Amino acid sequence: MRTIGRALPELSRLPHAEALRRAALHQSAGRALARISSTGIAQGVYRFKSQEDADAQVDEGRARVMALNAALNAALDIGKR
Repeated sequence: MRTIGRALPELSRLPHAEALRRAALHQSAGRALARISSTGIAQGVYRFKSQEDADAQVDEGRARVMALNAALNAALDIGKR
């Protein structure tokens, strides 16, 4: 049996420092984007006349949470200065 091409280098089981730095940056960005973990819609049973009405409520809830996240991030950024 013949092997064609190059052999893959042996992979290390331990992460290197650059990978750990990139993972920490990725996690901090995710936390900054989702400081408020909510859908923006209170729990309950909702009945809508149409799917468009339901979608409108979901969109309003998402916009509300995004605005709260942005305001909280801005307040935290000001506090760091």
